[in-house]
Amino acid sequence: MGMLLKFCKQNYIRMYSSSRKLNRIISSAEIRKTFLEYFTESHGHKFVRSSPVVPLCDPTVAFVNAGMNQFKSVFLGKTVPPSKRVANSQKCVRVGGKHNDLSIVGQDGYHHTFFEMLGNWSFGDYFKREACEMALELLKGPYGIDTSRLYVTYFAGDKALGLPADTECFEIWRSLGFPAERILPFGSKDNFWEMGTTGPCGPCTEIHIDHRPDLSTKEDRAKLVNAGRPDLTELWNIVFIQYNRNADGSIEPLPEKHVDTGMGFERLAAILQNKSSNYDTDLFTPIFETTQKLCKVPEYRGLFPTETERQSLDTGYRILADHSRMITACIADGMLPDQNQKLRRVLRKAILTSENVFKNANLLPQLIPVVVDTLGTAYPEMNAKLSDVLEIIAHEQDVFKTVRSSSSKAFNEVLQQYPKLQDVDLMEYSGFVPAFKDLQAQKSTFTGGVIPGKFLFKLTDTFGLSEDSFKILAELEGMQLDEEGYREESARAKERSKASSFDSTNQRQMNEALSKLTLSCKNTDSSPRYSYRFNTRGRFYEVPQVQTVVLGILQNDKEVQSATPAEDGTDLISVITERSNFYYEAGGQQSDRGYIEFDGCKLYVEKVLHMNDCIVHVGRFKDSGGTLKVGSKVTLHVDPEHRTTNTCHHTAVHLLNGAVRSLYKKVTYQVTSSVSSENCKLELGIIGQRIGREQVDEIEKLLRNVIESGIPSQVSLANASDVIGQTNITLVPGEIYPETGLRLITIENKNLSFLSNELCCGTHVLNTSELDNVVITNLKQTNRARYAFTAAAGKAANNAITRAAQIRSRVDTLEQEYKSNTDILYTTEIELQKIRNNILHTDIVLPYVFRVEILNRINDILKQLKKTSRTSLKAFVEDEMRSLLQEKPIEKYPFIIHYLSSSALLEEVPLQKATQLCTDRPILVVSMCDGIVKARCCVPKEFVTNNFNAQKWLQLFASIFEAQLTAPKGQNSNEVCTMKGKKVSLEFDEKLEVAINKCREYAANELS
Repeated sequence: MGMLLKFCKQNYIRMYSSSRKLNRIISSAEIRKTFLEYFTESHGHKFVRSSPVVPLCDPTVAFVNAGMNQFKSVFLGKTVPPSKRVANSQKCVRVGGKHNDLSIVGQDGYHHTFFEMLGNWSFGDYFKREACEMALELLKGPYGIDTSRLYVTYFAGDKALGLPADTECFEIWRSLGFPAERILPFGSKDNFWEMGTTGPCGPCTEIHIDHRPDLSTKEDRAKLVNAGRPDLTELWNIVFIQYNRNADGSIEPLPEKHVDTGMGFERLAAILQNKSSNYDTDLFTPIFETTQKLCKVPEYRGLFPTETERQSLDTGYRILADHSRMITACIADGMLPDQNQKLRRVLRKAILTSENVFKNANLLPQLIPVVVDTLGTAYPEMNAKLSDVLEIIAHEQDVFKTVRSSSSKAFNEVLQQYPKLQDVDLMEYSGFVPAFKDLQAQKSTFTGGVIPGKFLFKLTDTFGLSEDSFKILAELEGMQLDEEGYREESARAKERSKASSFDSTNQRQMNEALSKLTLSCKNTDSSPRYSYRFNTRGRFYEVPQVQTVVLGILQNDKEVQSATPAEDGTDLISVITERSNFYYEAGGQQSDRGYIEFDGCKLYVEKVLHMNDCIVHVGRFKDSGGTLKVGSKVTLHVDPEHRTTNTCHHTAVHLLNGAVRSLYKKVTYQVTSSVSSENCKLELGIIGQRIGREQVDEIEKLLRNVIESGIPSQVSLANASDVIGQTNITLVPGEIYPETGLRLITIENKNLSFLSNELCCGTHVLNTSELDNVVITNLKQTNRARYAFTAAAGKAANNAITRAAQIRSRVDTLEQEYKSNTDILYTTEIELQKIRNNILHTDIVLPYVFRVEILNRINDILKQLKKTSRTSLKAFVEDEMRSLLQEKPIEKYPFIIHYLSSSALLEEVPLQKATQLCTDRPILVVSMCDGIVKARCCVPKEFVTNNFNAQKWLQLFASIFEAQLTAPKGQNSNEVCTMKGKKVSLEFDEKLEVAINKCREYAANELS
């Protein structure tokens, strides 16, 4: 790096013209076009468009970081190549893992977070000679590069691998005119390429270019190849994939040989445009010119930082230009800062550079159209998604501004000492400051630069940091994580028994036994799970029974050849069959239930798993008699009611997603979804649109129209390559999809401007009319731009609507009664409070719009009653507390958390009186009157510990409402603490639920 900086500072690097003294400089667009046309028109290659920088089918990388990524499955023999010969220009991002250039960007002239890789591939077609010939012909022909400036390398062999030197490659270059002194051998580190620890691999040959050929007569420049010199760099890498590395480390020849090449586009453009830096090419200069014009700063001069001087302005130019390109490419390809911390970090660094270096807080979004102008022709998705990119950046700017302005004094103090924390998404965690300080105090005791699992668990358990957040924290500190130790600590913390039907069997041992058993069985044919029809009379889905043969049996965690019902019926039986009509848990959908029938006996299936391409039916015997054996002929019966509710709810998720996207033409993305027989849940990120009661009403109206229109569901099969680039298909950001056999579920009605088009492996209704109804039963805003919907479909939706009608009728009756008979005011108040509490604090399922409206109506009636009533309501509070304590004896309830439902009727709530009635255990009571929420907490002295006291307990509650605490005068805050009154909005009920759950979990852990 020091040598590079010296070269740059002294303006030492001089480039030689590569364009044959053309009258004009060849543009980057022409360079890219020349490469692609050379291979497609002159050498029979098929052009394949760049895959998104978000990997669609590869879970091993966070970003596409090389041209070969989208062909990885071809090399592994899993998919068929699009053609024997392929060429493309691939968008690449490198900000993490093995290739992490983020911290270097701006410091030199050739590192980038986003770059393009030009490549040509041969899948079992041409090999070494043709690949080398075509590369050399392109460089010296269309690109006009003087071959005397080039050096080539080849694989020198590896004794440990038992591989000889690639003399064939050496002889090919000699035959093409290269002198022997410029054909250089290198070992495995430089000239042997591997996809991973196992799999396809092979030797490579690299083409290097000398930027100072004038020195070749004065010094031996060949010695500088692969020496990290900025004036002699790699230009093109040509990989010959001819071996396969086995799990034992051995190497064997592949039956079919491939060629994989990659040439950095930005570096090539610099060479052909006679520039000393990638940043001096026309890929970056329009961005620099726009920046200078908008900010009225000195123009970009191409200066680099040195040991004695930092050229912060030019470094800022480079950082901002690079990051704006990376941000545009990522967001246009569907990646979201909300779900990718590395992207958010780059975006925030760009925002800070705009503010601190160029004094223009709104500079970044003004540069995005310039990026699109330079790249949009090659990558049309950037043009198509320009408005989305700008909207997401505006949203992120707003989020970042709010986070910084609301940062605590303590956090700002930490930022002054550690400014590197400013551009990462950690300050949103309230526990970050004490966690960071604790890490600084403890890290000197950690061995080997590894944060131990016990401390990692402390970060989550004590300070509330998520796993993602402490991974970022470790990255900032340059430390590693003991993730296995963390998992062990977490498992120990979760050893308390869970209410699960599978707890009687050691789950780990069972999974290990199942894995072993499924590997020994042939694959199950699971296609019958999609064979079902709609029974119009009973309005349910009939799944035809399947007759099949048992392939394997597990009794608890032991493989057996036969199983019989145990006397107590507790044995867990896992059965693998040749065929299955059961839907296994996948795509967020619950598995089917039903039974396996044999010899007049039944095994009731509670859960269905998919493991190693086998379907595992897990259940219990409930009948005596009969023996289930390996080889037995059995009949599989799927529970139609359970399948129907799951099917309806899965389609409801798709329709809900489609309705939001159809109604609000905003940036919308799916975060999570789940489907069960009770309901369906969908969390969406919706940028630029607030969702409330009115919007829910609109969404439901569209859903009703879709159902009434009777739209058929269309199912088609597709491969990942068919999906890439299609803008009308809804993908889940970050989801990894299979390469082949994707099921595309399409429900469209152009008259309603409605489209649902999603990849999904779940079961769906055959026609929307079969849903009967869909209602949204809950809506929560989980952060600034995320909304979590809960919905019910079919019978569950109709039940919710019926229940709402009954409640509305009862409230109508109560209102009429109290208006006509003032003597029953008190009993009316009590019943209305019970209805309100039932709606708020039980699992009663109601339409969300109705819930909001009826609660507002009940509150209005209660306010009227409050003005009319002369009853001593304070006595009612006391009665409520006494009744509560009688219902919750200390033997079963070691602490009390209670919301005083009667508080809404009072002008002043006697919280002190309420807590005084409970002196034998910790208590936390809450009131809400006239839009003001208050709380009081008492912890008897004998219950106070270092980790549990009144102040800590109540602080958890107060943090949800952003309220302040105070200790009553003359009292110990560890034993008595109160929360000052805080004005609340319509979101009180949701916040109350979150706060109570948080306090309940804390007390349960500390008092257990």
